[in-house]
Amino acid sequence: MAKLELFDRRVETVRVALGDLREETAQSTAALARIAAAESRMEDDELDADAARLAQTIRRQEAIVATIAELVFGLDQATKAIAAEFEAMKRFTRLERFVAFFSARKAARMRHSRTMEHSLAARLEDLLSKSDAILRLIEEERAFFAEQQQRAEGDLVRLIERRKGTARLLDLAARQPDESGLFAEDALLERATSIFRAQVESLNDGIAAMQTLLNKLSIDGLQRGFLRQAVEGWGFGGFTPGVASEIHAASRGAQAAREIRRRKTHADDAFARRFASLLEKHDASG
Repeated sequence: MAKLELFDRRVETVRVALGDLREETAQSTAALARIAAAESRMEDDELDADAARLAQTIRRQEAIVATIAELVFGLDQATKAIAAEFEAMKRFTRLERFVAFFSARKAARMRHSRTMEHSLAARLEDLLSKSDAILRLIEEERAFFAEQQQRAEGDLVRLIERRKGTARLLDLAARQPDESGLFAEDALLERATSIFRAQVESLNDGIAAMQTLLNKLSIDGLQRGFLRQAVEGWGFGGFTPGVASEIHAASRGAQAAREIRRRKTHADDAFARRFASLLEKHDASG
């Protein structure tokens, strides 16, 4: 993320937008429940309004999910930048390599004095805090989507059953002189079924997208925590390790690092498949 300092402001903007999205989603779910229960006679203009509102809600949902994905991706990019900086700072400078030829401990102390000027541990702590904030937001929204999906799916089934009942009445009234009312109702029910099926599909997609983001954030959080421990262990948090402790820490963390990399690869692949356009835009911008 080019300007990580704007992250908190963007999260708050997303939080407000999600509040509006919840209201709109709840309105569409309530409209579906009303039609499915046949609480009132359907009218074309009312169904037009429901369809327009739902289309807007779906567009808003897609836009918000894309913004959240950008935030998650931005945190990952910031973590990679700190990791690269950490690896570069761990290496001895030319002078330190010369000193290490005579005294490894003195070279390590020189490196420690140099790294004390940096705040990698504090920056990682800030990333972990930001990650936790967006994680909680996503968890809340996934729970809301799941609740709305369950309601909408149940009402969609009832709406389909209502249309089947109308179709049976049409069959029975086939020889009656005037069944135009039934034909009109059947046409409206068919249209309503198509409209609200799109809502259920959108909610399912939202749940899947949130789960993908949660999986990535979870493993990215582990990576950030592991990196913070490594940074502190190397002296960037104010502790000066000796040569023996450096070797021990590296050995102890190798297995955990491999497992994190394995899980992160899977989470990143799933993220890339779902948010391919985001990655393409990032690659295009250089």
